[in-house]
Amino acid sequence: MSNVSTFRNYLQQQNMYMEEIQEDNGGCFFRTRQDFDNGGSVVLVVSFNENEDLIDLQAFGIANINNPLKKETVHHLINELNVTYRFTKFIEVEGSVSAQYSYSVEQGELDPAFLMDSLLMLFNSAKDAYPKFMKLQWA
Repeated sequence: MSNVSTFRNYLQQQNMYMEEIQEDNGGCFFRTRQDFDNGGSVVLVVSFNENEDLIDLQAFGIANINNPLKKETVHHLINELNVTYRFTKFIEVEGSVSAQYSYSVEQGELDPAFLMDSLLMLFNSAKDAYPKFMKLQWA
């Protein structure tokens, strides 16, 4: 069974919904919006490459800090967080802050429970960092 099929079946068995999107390049990704308790939200993405052997987990929309005077401070905070978290890596692109984690897996050897645990780890990292970004954004 393909890794995408394994993950899709796991979601169905767990009664979880994630929108599935097939990409033109043969890849596939699943996405859902998840709210933080303190008001923010992120779009969580599980992305499989065309060979289904590379999985990218992403949390988009942690913060949008477009003030050019805060760019250096944003990068300083991101560097601190990237040292603090072993697996989650925070990035900023054109003011939008996201978190990501990637790993490889052989075809047919996907452990969907581990994938969901990793996605939860990414979400919790984003949730923990969210107030720090908001403090910086509104300072």
